[in-house]
Amino acid sequence: MKKIIALMLVFVIGSSMPTYGLANRVSKQYTRMNSLLTVDKVVEVYPFEEGIWIITGGGGVAKINQQNQWTTYQKTPYGLSNNFINCMTIDINGNVYFGTNSGVSVFKTDGQWDQYYMNNNSIYGETVTSLTADTEGGIWHGVTNYGAYHIDAQGNRTNYNTLNSEIPSTDVTKIVLDEQGGTWFATHPNYSDVGGIAYLDAEGEWTVYDSNNSDLPSNRVNDLYLATDGTLWVGTINGLAAFKDGVWSIYNKRSIMEYFIKSIAEDQEGNIYAATWGDGLLKIDKTDALVEYKATNTPIPNNYIYDVAVETDGTIWISTNLGVTEIKDQFQETQVSQKPDKVMVFLNGQNLRFDVEPVIRKGHTLVSMRNFLEALDQDVEWNEELQKVTSTGDKSIELIIGDQTTVVDGNIDELEVAPEIIEGRTMVPLRWLAETLDYVVEWDSINYYIDIIK
Repeated sequence: MKKIIALMLVFVIGSSMPTYGLANRVSKQYTRMNSLLTVDKVVEVYPFEEGIWIITGGGGVAKINQQNQWTTYQKTPYGLSNNFINCMTIDINGNVYFGTNSGVSVFKTDGQWDQYYMNNNSIYGETVTSLTADTEGGIWHGVTNYGAYHIDAQGNRTNYNTLNSEIPSTDVTKIVLDEQGGTWFATHPNYSDVGGIAYLDAEGEWTVYDSNNSDLPSNRVNDLYLATDGTLWVGTINGLAAFKDGVWSIYNKRSIMEYFIKSIAEDQEGNIYAATWGDGLLKIDKTDALVEYKATNTPIPNNYIYDVAVETDGTIWISTNLGVTEIKDQFQETQVSQKPDKVMVFLNGQNLRFDVEPVIRKGHTLVSMRNFLEALDQDVEWNEELQKVTSTGDKSIELIIGDQTTVVDGNIDELEVAPEIIEGRTMVPLRWLAETLDYVVEWDSINYYIDIIK
């Protein structure tokens, strides 16, 4: 049964109060230049007991543990089905689920990966925009154009779409569970679907809210957040709303361009933070005072924010196209960034993955010659008898294992480090090889980061 409720609107107008609370805190900015992020577009930060997960748009995921050590995971050679990640959740057993543009990838507690699709779209892809774990071992999925799916601990699937339920759209952007066994759905309009938000209670009864039957600022809803006091916070493209006890409170600017809300979070004191697209970060304190934090007067690097997350110790994480920002009261003097345990190599901004990790010999980075040259569209041939590698393409290169003499386009050259074989791969000096093919090489000795640009 579908139930529509008339509600009262209460306006709470955003004010231009002085900025406080962020400008005097300590911050760190993480990008692909000073961390193991492989791209700077960070779309979500997910704090958990053992550290932080960082998900990106195009560069897979990264994890920072409690010792500030980084680990990255991408499509190759790891188990992600797609490097474009939209959301994540962790189930009651500790398995990590990533919603991608090609279904769901699961990083299990035993270190293995699984992938699955909700609609067998292994060829055409499938965009998963929301993942939420329940307390009984099940997972809720929001899937673009397909509605919402629930998979219980036994693997049974239930689909909610506009044909078999009262959900207002099949474009589901967020799913939130309450303590009464109910489920909230945020949606975007899709084709003839209205959009808005809906509530499915524990008895199976639906209640739908949209801009026609309530004071919801827009039917295009990006995020939902259930606060500790029971307030449902709703982030739309046309303002921020709070819904409690049948009353709506609207936080806006009363202008043509209202707050475009991307994400909502809460700190331990009950303050609400909302990430906006263009207006920086909003904070609503317990007195309902609204403050805007901008890039001009706080550590936030960009007013266009994808996500905000708050840890239990009050640390705030801000996700933008310029990486991820960590903001906290103070950093311990003993806290230092760990030197990465492997060399990162980027070719024209794209992270290169090698079947044998790069090594350093006498101050020179050696990489798999075949992996690198094939990325440059060079053909590579191996002569077992002569222990010689020949590469043809833009230039002809000949190398012999253990010999520092090489031939490039018929001219003899000398290497400072001889090629060697590691795990069946010919490893050669990266800088020499790249510069021979007319690439520019930049080396970050602190972060073990190599950038190769044509």
